[in-house]
Amino acid sequence: MRKQKIDMMCILQENEAIIEGHFELPNGLHIQNYIDTDVLFQYPGLTTKIAQGLADLFDKKIDIVLAPTAHNAIIAQEVARIKGARALSAHYVNGKLRLKGHVKIEPGQKVLIVDNVSMTGRTSRQAASLIAMHQADTIGIAVIVDRSDSGAVDNIPLRSLLNYPLQTYYAGDCPLCKEALPLKKTGEDL
Repeated sequence: MRKQKIDMMCILQENEAIIEGHFELPNGLHIQNYIDTDVLFQYPGLTTKIAQGLADLFDKKIDIVLAPTAHNAIIAQEVARIKGARALSAHYVNGKLRLKGHVKIEPGQKVLIVDNVSMTGRTSRQAASLIAMHQADTIGIAVIVDRSDSGAVDNIPLRSLLNYPLQTYYAGDCPLCKEALPLKKTGEDL
């Protein structure tokens, strides 16, 4: 297996993927910088390089690479190609992750979750629950950037190309609010 060292911080900075400002996460917490990995995926060669780095994080044989949302489908597809696995993408139905169409995960299959950025682990937890519902095994979670401080989600190993801790603030204690910086919700056009 080919292992390569990726300077993910340099890649993010060179591609202006770290955006400074005042942002609100879906859980209501505020942050000062947002990482937009979408800007990286417009370059197929760079996407392949990042996918190779993610694939190298787990040596185990896998059957499926699961993108917890369509937002992560590009990178998951590329990791699956490198690993010689199937690529699946989940989507939300009534607040729960589900597989699309007639796509199935068979009992006992080995599944790697691939996500772009991990903050709270909520999406990865839901993806692991979906995998467990199909009686398959989650062997790990590979992320481009880990902004959490846990290193695991419900005892499932989480490995990243970059650990970049997230400083969060409650709205009432947010220094960015006190400076009256405009607030943007993550997920909106930034």
